[in-house]
Amino acid sequence: MGIPLHGIAGTASKIYHQVLNVPYPETEEEKLMSLIRAAHSDWQRAEAMFHEVTDPDLVDHAIYDLLAAKTKYIYLLKTAKNKDLHW
Repeated sequence: MGIPLHGIAGTASKIYHQVLNVPYPETEEEKLMSLIRAAHSDWQRAEAMFHEVTDPDLVDHAIYDLLAAKTKYIYLLKTAKNKDLHW
């Protein structure tokens, strides 16, 4: 079972590569590694937002965003491990 690179994940991956001016990956393994790097960046961004938010109305959003980003990153790492990918 591969990770489909369509929809939001595919779009996010393409934008990530365009912004960083990094060549778009060719193989499924390269695509997965790219998704892992993007997910890690999302997690770092969410963590920074969580630490910076001061408005009580945004705290719940920051917590949700942080947990979602972390969960996605861990999922992708497990997927890579199950495919025996290392870097």
